[in-house]
Parts: sequence; C-alpha cells; structure tokens
Amino acid sequence: FMGQRPKRQRATTSDGNDMNSHPSLSSPHSDVLTHAPDSPAARERLVEELKSRGKACVLSKSWPDADRLYARAIELLELELKDGDGDDEAKAKSKADLAILYSNRSLALFNMSKLSESRELATTATSLDGTYVKAYWRLGQACAAMEDWSDALQAYEKAVKVDAESGGGKMAKALGKEISKCQVKEEQERLLVVEGKFDGPDVSSTSSTRSSSSNATAPAVEKTTSTTAKSKTPPSKPKTTAAESGAVKDTGAADGFTKSDHVRGYKIVGGKKTSYFHHEMTEAEKKLIGDIAPKKLDAGAATATATSAEPVVEGASAWNKAGTWEEKDITKWSIDALSSTLLTCSYGIPGTDQTVKVVKANKMAVHDGGHASVAAVRGKKRYIYEFGYELVWELSSAGGDADVEMRGKLILPDIDGTVAAGEWHDVSDFSVDGGIPNAKRSHLMKHVRDGGLREVIEEKIDGWVTLLKATY
Repeated sequence: FMGQRPKRQRATTSDGNDMNSHPSLSSPHSDVLTHAPDSPAARERLVEELKSRGKACVLSKSWPDADRLYARAIELLELELKDGDGDDEAKAKSKADLAILYSNRSLALFNMSKLSESRELATTATSLDGTYVKAYWRLGQACAAMEDWSDALQAYEKAVKVDAESGGGKMAKALGKEISKCQVKEEQERLLVVEGKFDGPDVSSTSSTRSSSSNATAPAVEKTTSTTAKSKTPPSKPKTTAAESGAVKDTGAADGFTKSDHVRGYKIVGGKKTSYFHHEMTEAEKKLIGDIAPKKLDAGAATATATSAEPVVEGASAWNKAGTWEEKDITKWSIDALSSTLLTCSYGIPGTDQTVKVVKANKMAVHDGGHASVAAVRGKKRYIYEFGYELVWELSSAGGDADVEMRGKLILPDIDGTVAAGEWHDVSDFSVDGGIPNAKRSHLMKHVRDGGLREVIEEKIDGWVTLLKATY
C-alpha cells in the first residue's frame, strides 16, 4: 500500500541462518568459530589458531570472545580424543592440552562473573591433568569468589602439593598468600557460627552464581529466627498529627519564622532566617584566617613566579611537570640484552659428562617483531615488553663441539610482562633434529624441556627483567 513502511530484512548467512541467532556468526572470529575441518591435520591447525586468538583475547580482556574461542577448541580436541586415533602418548598430550584449554576458559568465565561455570570447568581441568597447577589455582579462585572457603582451601593446598612435586615450588609464595586468606575467612565464619551470628553462606543470595551440581552439599541447619534478617530495619514510627506534636505555625510572627521551622533545619542569624548548617565566623576566626581577598600581583612578582624552578616528576622529561603519561622506546637495548643473556644459558647434566647449552637465540617475528618500552605516569614506572624467541640448543659430551650428540629447538613465543618472576613461560614447540629417539625421550624431557636447561633459561629471563628495571 502507498505510504506503508517496508519491513526490515534480517541479515542471514548463505545457508539461510539468522546472523543474530548465534553469537559465533556475528563474532569477529566467525571465520574460525564456524569453520569445519575436513582432515585431522586441518583440525590440528584450526585448534592452534583458536588457542592463539584465545590468548590474544585474554591479554586484551575480551572475555566473551575468549570464552567462545576456547569452547570451540575444546570441542575439536574432544572429537579428536573420541575418534581414538594415535598412541597412548598422543592421547596423554591431548588430555594435557585439554586441561589447559578448560583452565583458560574457566579464567574467561570467572572474569564474566559466571562463577559456577568457571568452577565446573576448573574441576574438569584438574581431572584431565592432575599435574597442572594452574587448574587448581583457577578452582581455588572460583570457590573463594563464591565464599566456599573450605573448597577453596583444599584446591590451593592441592596446588601447593602439585607445584612442589612437578614445578619445583615456583608458585609456593603466591599460593601461600591465598591459603592464608582462606584460613582467615574460614575462621571468621566459624567464630560467627559459635556466637550464633551466622549459620553458613546465604545460598539464596550468593548461590545464584553457584552450580546446582556442586559436589559439596552443606548440612541442613534449622533456622529458628527466620525473620531476623528482615528485622534489621527499625519499625517506622506512627505518624502524628500537627496538633499532637505541637508543631503549629505561629502565623502572627513578625519575621515569618514558625515554631516548627527548627525541625525542618532553619535558624535565625542576624535577624534573618537561614539554613541550620550556616556558620557565621566569629571575630577570632576571621583574625586567624586573615585577609583572603584576591590581590593583584605586580609585573616583577609575576615574572619571578613564572620563571621559578619547579620540581620534575621522577622518570618524566623536564617539560612534563605534571607527570602525565610519557613513554620511552627501549626495544633495541632490550633485544640486545635479552639475546646475549639467553646465549649464556648452559647446564651440565648430573652424573654424566654431557652439557646442554643454547647456541643460537633467534628473535621471532611474532608480536610485530617484539617491543619494549618504559612509561612514567604520576611518578610511577610501567615496564611493557613482549618478545618471542626460538632457541637452538646442543647436547654434547666432554669432547666439545666436535662431539655434538643432539641438536634441537625450544620456542618461547610469549616473553612478556604477564608472567611474574619465578613463573615459567609457555613453550609452544620442542623438537630434535631428526626426531626424538625413544631411548632418549625421558632424558631430554627431564634435562632440556621440563628442567635443567629450561630452568636456567627461566632464571636468566628473570635476571634480564631485573636488569631492565635497574637500567631504566
């Protein structure tokens, strides 16, 4: 009909699905979220891409996107395990990768305030890989946020035990702080229960984020004062009439001030009705304050004030007297210092005449080739750096370079400020030229990838960070 507004067409995909019916279709990562791999190799490449994008979303705190990416990666890896392809070692690796993905997705959901789901995923991660410390860390975080201090304490204590057995106690200090917090909270609740002021967590208000399938079920406690919580607000006073309260206006007052105006916050100052909170200074107060009226400065005083030296905030330029954001690029120094530091990494394998060392430290093209800077803001310094390195290592006997037995690569794609001192950086690839011999596999894992040389590398990186902060 004439003048009738046409209906708005909804955006659809090529197969007729509504673009708004599923978040993945409107996501900036829809190319990987909706892609269906046609072979095991394609599936493996897709999982790596999902993991890479998921990590980038975590760094940028884009939690919903990180959740979708990790969920899709989990789905693909679980399909791979279900297919049953590969040997026991490959399946064990897939389970370990799944544990990391579940833990990372738990982190995303935790930051989306979906505590129940975060707790459930962290629990799954611990069941997939009982040696993965961060899974227990995520579980403890979720339980603590839900004020389930007992389960949080158990998770953190398990993390300490696993860290001591497989990680060398790298996270013991941080975990100890969380355990102390949970112990204090648990003791506070116990005392409140003893005093009759608390009968357990308020499941009606805090359990909206808890999982209904939680394994720990609190024993029922008979509540004898069900209306106690509602009785905190004092009962309202009965209304009284003006005649009962005696607040009758004296309309015959010369200044218009009634007998009830004092109740509403009025008073008489200097014969005038004003606010009760108005304060008229006494002569003594005026004398103490002095003359505060603005005065005109002469030209000489103004010049002296303008040219007087002002203190400069530490770490800022002379012109930046306010100490606002100022950033200095230190990429070249950082690359030179880090590369030379990594080339000093060497480890003598106990009980043998073998030595494994880093012979090449190649900066990778990831993170746009790497970047480092130091920023000064309000007198405080911020250190920002992000690099990726490919380390070439050699294992040789006492004979020297001529007796090189094995050579390989160890890739650290993310050397950045998100990794605290004492924690280890992720290894994206570990390889041996010509393949890893079965007879040497456990030997190489123990002394190169998971300990020995790896531990030396992590200590050297921590030393480089300390040097960077001392230099700038």
